[in-house]
Amino acid sequence: MNYKNFMDFSVYPSDVSRFENGWKGLEEYVTEKNIDGVELLIGYDSPSEEIPKGIVKSVHLPFWVTWLDVWRKGEDAAKYYFPNMSAEHLQFCCGGKNAAEMITSQKKLWEYAAHFQPSHAVIHAAHVELEHAFTRDFNYKSTEVMKELAEMLNRTAQEFGDGEPPVTLAIENLWWPGLDFLFPAEADDFASRLDFSNWNLLLDTGHLMNTNIALRCEDEAIDFVLDRISRLSKDIQAKIKSLHLNLSLSGEYQTKQVMNGLPTGWSDLNHTEKYTTARNHVLQIDQHLPFTSKRVKEIIYEIEPETVIHEFITKDIKEYSEKLDVQMNALR
Repeated sequence: MNYKNFMDFSVYPSDVSRFENGWKGLEEYVTEKNIDGVELLIGYDSPSEEIPKGIVKSVHLPFWVTWLDVWRKGEDAAKYYFPNMSAEHLQFCCGGKNAAEMITSQKKLWEYAAHFQPSHAVIHAAHVELEHAFTRDFNYKSTEVMKELAEMLNRTAQEFGDGEPPVTLAIENLWWPGLDFLFPAEADDFASRLDFSNWNLLLDTGHLMNTNIALRCEDEAIDFVLDRISRLSKDIQAKIKSLHLNLSLSGEYQTKQVMNGLPTGWSDLNHTEKYTTARNHVLQIDQHLPFTSKRVKEIIYEIEPETVIHEFITKDIKEYSEKLDVQMNALR
């Protein structure tokens, strides 16, 4: 299989500081590990000239967790979900206080991504309120989330002269309401709603595994991914051009957590504290482990991706290297 291997990285100090000489160290690391480049998570600032454009082959856009009510209802919803929040923080959470600001934010992010001339810019296709990450008592069905996301993407694309994003959008699955690849007709309906052509799909293997709390081992997880992808329409399968390749077996944790419901003292937390608590919870669900089984190649053969992004959760570059080596060995 002829595909490119990328590592995940970000513009944030927590990543850049992993190398003593910063971005130059990242360049050296990419060469040392013989990988093809980086998928770079960007922020809302104009791309720094220090970032070596030559190694940024893919861009990950910031993701909005709780955005749908603000998109639909505007400032009233923004005040309800994000009370006493600065405009800058509100932009970080959901792009702005109303649909017009959200479109402006999204347009700017697409332009920032295009600066690097990447193969694609990754965008999450999901919505969840923070408390529902624990209770799963969701306000919206996946079909509603995808309908509204398609509308947002369409309206943002219309901001450009030719009606097309300046960079290919790679739309990524999650396990919250949105694009989850569980129901083929829903994916087909979403695709039919996009009015522009410059898009494809990205399969995050771990996110797909997180939809099945019965999974307990790597073989079961691989079988599940293969089965779900085989059920998708040929058109949708053909649109999957890239993989976030990682393993997640959090079924036991998810089962126990759903029974426990909201954390103790949840109602006494402010929004920042709730966000941090929910984020730590999500990191328990979405494990980002490396594949160890050679059977992972079956996923590669089934998808035939153009790019494989090795996306792990690690505390430092040493741990990332260890996980990368494990997964690359499984792919050989």
